[in-house]
Amino acid sequence: MLAHFIPAKVIALSYLLQYAEAAPSLAQKTLSSLTKGDNIFVGCDDKQRTKAGQAAADMANLALHAYNEASADKYGFNHYFKDDELDKFKSAMNTIQQNNDPTNAPYSFIINCSPPGDVEKLCKDGKGSYAITDSTVPKDDNDHKSIWLCPLFFTGKDTKNDLPDTEDEDKLKEWCDQKDYTLFVTAGHTLLHEITHLDAVAKKWLPQDANENGQHGTEDYAIGSRPIYDARRLKVLVDNVPDRDDVPAPRFNAESYAGAATELWAQKFCKKEFIPPKKGYNT
Repeated sequence: MLAHFIPAKVIALSYLLQYAEAAPSLAQKTLSSLTKGDNIFVGCDDKQRTKAGQAAADMANLALHAYNEASADKYGFNHYFKDDELDKFKSAMNTIQQNNDPTNAPYSFIINCSPPGDVEKLCKDGKGSYAITDSTVPKDDNDHKSIWLCPLFFTGKDTKNDLPDTEDEDKLKEWCDQKDYTLFVTAGHTLLHEITHLDAVAKKWLPQDANENGQHGTEDYAIGSRPIYDARRLKVLVDNVPDRDDVPAPRFNAESYAGAATELWAQKFCKKEFIPPKKGYNT
């Protein structure tokens, strides 16, 4: 089972089940873990490796601050999750940020910049995907699953940005002053979305929640063209119609984790929350 991250595609009320600068020290730790640990880059040229490496550093940065900042009364959390999912969310963020330690990485995976033919085709379906993740259950501890970065990951508008250096006041202000909160999406946000699809990662906080195929990874749930909007709409649906069988709990939705982590980061460093679209989330 491979899981897509699709930037712009209208999906019905269903799961998308297909095939199934950060602080220098944090970036250095993340790149170190990817080099010294079992996590490795495959098929990446120097430019792609630099971009993917920064995305990995930003993913860990987002997860670290989300773990520290999340609480039931913070909009960055409750815009995306129910109160009773706080422990699951914090466990997820802790699991992701722990991989910065190359001596004790809790999971292993591969970042592949050269998708094989069948995956490359999926990358190009519709309006394109940023990444495809192998969410199947590993056969053993040496079966490291891949996050394939599609060509669009290196050229798309939702992945062109990296997190700003919080010590560069001008850059941080420019980033924080953006009006449309979908512009806060970064390559690290996308990679955080993807990593929650991995069975070896998600089973750390969803050990009892495997699907019918035994997979613990999150899935993609979308009802519109922008995933970060759709994650917010999902929370509204869960609040308004909690008994609907076709509406999953946010903890099973990959973009809920990425959206919450990004908004919590913006709340901390920009002192702002993401304002809902004028039409609201019930439309």
